[in-house]
Amino acid sequence: MSWDAYRDQLKAVESVTEVGIFGLDGSTWSKTEGITMTPEQIKALSGDSHCMHECGPKVGNIKCMFLRDERQDSQSFCMHLKTSESDGKLAVCVGQTNKAIVVVFGSGLGSLLSSPVFKIVSYLRESGY
Repeated sequence: MSWDAYRDQLKAVESVTEVGIFGLDGSTWSKTEGITMTPEQIKALSGDSHCMHECGPKVGNIKCMFLRDERQDSQSFCMHLKTSESDGKLAVCVGQTNKAIVVVFGSGLGSLLSSPVFKIVSYLRESGY
């Protein structure tokens, strides 16, 4: 399965608006047209979330508010963010594997994003990614 197939599988979830799969080195593996991230942003999202408590991360051109980091929790593997009202008040879920991050934007509750991201991230982790 190509990286685009994982992207498309996530994009098929009703509440998902944008998806990106990025290497921890800052490379882009697959993404929808509406998501742009710099290598520095990718590396920041895959790093220590402690500094994100005071100043949330930026995903593309969108400033996010940090909610919680459960990337080390084997029942989640996700970090949860939220955009501001001016950016559409979107939920953002960042799943992390050993070699990549999966970034998903969606409308509605962030919990609607967690389950599909967890499934993909768990599979990729088991597959050595």
